[in-house]
Parts: sequence; structure tokens; C-alpha cells
Amino acid sequence: MIKIFKNFLFVILFFNLLQGCGYKPLLTSKNQNFSISDVNIFGDKKLSRKLGNNFSEVDGTNNNLILEIKGSKQKVVSNKTSIGATSEYTVTISFDLKVISKKDMDVVFSETFSRSEAFKASNVHLDTLNRENKIVDNSIKDIADEITKRLNVKFN
Repeated sequence: MIKIFKNFLFVILFFNLLQGCGYKPLLTSKNQNFSISDVNIFGDKKLSRKLGNNFSEVDGTNNNLILEIKGSKQKVVSNKTSIGATSEYTVTISFDLKVISKKDMDVVFSETFSRSEAFKASNVHLDTLNRENKIVDNSIKDIADEITKRLNVKFN
């Protein structure tokens, strides 16, 4: 009974300290101190546009940025059955990203982001395509979140 009381008291004290210290997460969209005003798309336009759609213009920020995105996707057979049928694919998406300050046209950062993931082939071709599209969409979301976090760190 005393041990439960001590644990309960510790939890209450911990949350009270967190609330009292003024803790607030820095890497959220509420604290975004940059705005993407233009997105220039190169390479695989559909893929690059999907990444660019994750960013928007924010009013009231001093850091207006231009994104230059060059996207590419590669799907390779990574495994075959004993009779030669494809059993697994690996899809790799890659984005060469350049972030440019609109004010003075200086490059804020330039980096390549890529994700690679394997998936099983299905007997129905449409299911295989749906799996690939889901993997690509999730990878793009992860990359967009990583870019947003880096820009939040840079401008906060």
C-alpha cells in the first residue's frame, strides 16, 4: 500500500514539475517559424509534387523559403521463387532537396533524402500496386516530417 502511494505521489509530482517549468515542444507546426512560398519540381513530377504538397505558406513569418525538389523512384525485383516468378520487390524513393531563402537567394541547406522498403508481390497485380503506393506515400510523409523538423530547428 505504501509503495503504491509513493508511486502515485511520484507521478503527480512529475507532471506538476513538467507543467510548472513551462515545457512546450519546439518541433510542432504551431511553432513553425518559416514559410514555403514556392516549390520548384524536377525529376519525377508526380512524386515531387506529393512531397511539395506537404508544405504550405504560413502568414506572419520572416523566413520565406523556396523548395527545389528533384524526385526519383526505383522499383527492383529483390526476390524470386524457384520457378522464376517475382515474390518480392524493393522500392526506393529519393529526393534531392535544396532549400533557398527567398529574401537573399542563399541556400539554407541542400540534402538528399531517401527511403527504401521491400514488399511482397501479390497474385493480383492491383494489390501489388496498392502496396507499393502505400509504401511510397508513407515514405514521403516521413521525409516531409524530417524536413519540417530540420527547418524548425534551423529557424527557431
